[in-house]
This record gives sequence, C-alpha cells and structure tokens, in this order.
Amino acid sequence: MTIRALFVDAGGVLYNNINEETEFLVRVADRYGLDREELERSVCDVAPLYEGGVKHVHQVFQRLVNPGRWTRKGKRLDTRWLDAAYIDSVRAYRENFQALKDVRRDDPRLTVVLTNNEAEHWDRLKDEAFRHFRMFDTLCSSWHIRQVKPSRAYFAEVMRRIRVPAAETLLIDDRAAVLRVGAALGMRTLHVDAPGVFSGRLRAAVRGEAVPSAH
Repeated sequence: MTIRALFVDAGGVLYNNINEETEFLVRVADRYGLDREELERSVCDVAPLYEGGVKHVHQVFQRLVNPGRWTRKGKRLDTRWLDAAYIDSVRAYRENFQALKDVRRDDPRLTVVLTNNEAEHWDRLKDEAFRHFRMFDTLCSSWHIRQVKPSRAYFAEVMRRIRVPAAETLLIDDRAAVLRVGAALGMRTLHVDAPGVFSGRLRAAVRGEAVPSAH
C-alpha cells in the first residue's frame, strides 16, 4: 500500500535529544545548586506540563529550581540564560533535514507532519535557528495537539486532522514505545535508533520496503 503521510519526530530524528544526550540539565542543576539526578527525574515527571501546553516551560523550570513552589518566591529563574543554554545544546542533523527535503521533492503528494513532544517556546526557538517548520505541511507537535506521545489520544487527534488512513502512514520516531503504539494502530514504522538511520532508510521506507522495526 502506498505511503501518503509521514509522521516525523524531531528529537532523535532531526535534532539531538537535549535532556537525554547533552549537559543542559547538568548546567541548570549546577547554576541553581540542585542535585543533578533529582533534577533529571523531576523534569521527566513534569515534562508533559510544558510539552502538552498546560504551562509555559519557563513556569515549569521556575518551579524546578524552587522545589515545592509554583510562586515567584525563592530563586528567580534567569529565562534568558535558560533559553541560551538550551539552544546552545541543540544539534541539527543536516543530513536528515536534506533527506526529508529530498523525499518531499520526489513525491510532492506526501503529507509531511511534525509529530514531536516539545515545549512550544523551545520548538519555536529551534525553528528560528534552523527553520524546521517549513519542511512540514502540518504541525502536530504536542503543544499543538494538547496531548503527548505515546498516548492514543495524541494519535487519535493527529489522525483526525490529517485524514490519512493509518495503513498509509509511516511513523518515524526514536522511541520504541511510540512506535509500538503506532504499529498497534496500523501504521508502518521506522525506528531511528541512531541519526544515520533516517537518512539511510527513509526512501526505502516510503517506498514500502521492509525496514527493521522496534521491539
């Protein structure tokens, strides 16, 4: 069956994963005198608040540098420093940007959809620096959908907006848990467990050729 839509993740596919692969959280912890491991655990717990658009990422980090508080009392978050530290940690995978552009050029009928978990503010900062939004027909970032992957509610809303059958959709992600949900819904999947997988296997996956799947 022909692939008509690509659901493309950003972190781990077009960019590095900031929290997992860089010193960003270490820098935040050290600047505000926090335990590094505790901050990492806390960010994992509260990330859906900013990824799902419930709270601005600055509000969430204001609380993280002042555990137990949502108020402005306590340590004041330096938002300019935080954003600079974040964007300084970002690495764009240029070969993967080009691979996506090439596939779009080869088949202009494809609907290419951004399906990432990210804070709106940081998604826009990355777009200002690297212009990834322009490669997509539709933005279905978690902050747009108000749901986060890998929830079925997230995918249900994306499918409602895109109106392409699951069997004609290729889901591209670096997380096996996300791909398992997509596969259960009938999507084809491409597991990007290293940056070079995307540029190396995208064309074959779009053509419907068999590629290794996530387990």
